[in-house]
Amino acid sequence: MLLAACATGPKGVRVVNEGSSAVPQKEGATIRNFSDSEIRGAIVGKTFQYTRPDGNGMISYSGDGSFEFQDDSKGAGSGRWTASGEQFCESYGNKPMECGVFKYTGDAYFAANSRLVEMKI
Repeated sequence: MLLAACATGPKGVRVVNEGSSAVPQKEGATIRNFSDSEIRGAIVGKTFQYTRPDGNGMISYSGDGSFEFQDDSKGAGSGRWTASGEQFCESYGNKPMECGVFKYTGDAYFAANSRLVEMKI
């Protein structure tokens, strides 16, 4: 009977810190659109891992409206970006400008057609 009672309880290893969970509960960030000044503050001078429908790699944004990227399959390149209101636009190579709302979800930015995760060194 004792074994049956144990089999119905919680499973796995539980780590506690003075009687409470050692892993604090995280609250999800509110998804929100950024203004153009917030967009600039979020990306200028930073490097991100990006994921797009047409590729993925690393990208760095400069304050002069340019960016450089290293795509995992297409190689290196550069392009231009702008921010106006909540709209973020970028273009590279001979592709037309892609625009979309710039959002933050707590762990990543979503900009035009890209998902950006900041690389912290």
